[in-house]
Amino acid sequence: MAERAKRNRQEFESLPPEQRQDYIGVQPGAYVRLEIPNIPCEFVQHFDPSYPIIVGSLLPGEEKLGYVRVRMKRHRWYKKILKSHDPLIVSMGWRRFQTLCVYSVEDHNGRRRMLKYTPEHIHCMASFYGPVTTPNTGVLAIQSVNNNINT
Repeated sequence: MAERAKRNRQEFESLPPEQRQDYIGVQPGAYVRLEIPNIPCEFVQHFDPSYPIIVGSLLPGEEKLGYVRVRMKRHRWYKKILKSHDPLIVSMGWRRFQTLCVYSVEDHNGRRRMLKYTPEHIHCMASFYGPVTTPNTGVLAIQSVNNNINT
């Protein structure tokens, strides 16, 4: 990997900085200026320069919506069971959204059997409609962001 980086550096060092940036992008640690049109006035009113602004982007394939299947297990500290078709807030990569999950398990012959509730102490599959993401992306699902819920 270091050899490849060295070859890239040698290849592009003769180019002017603007053209080099077009080919390899902005170097890590460099300062950039973002011009964002139509920014809400609340952003400027509540802006605190002591907190960094995290800017992320999505790949072209991640802008699409579709059915997503994830392998999930209820956390052992959460005492309640989860019911199919109940709303969940899902955090998946950069995305946060609310969706309705359908839980299922796979039979020995390969069919998926729908579950009304999440099983105890084992994994199950959760299917929901949401943004398509790459395989092996971590997923966190919670029922509510309210702190006053008795668990």
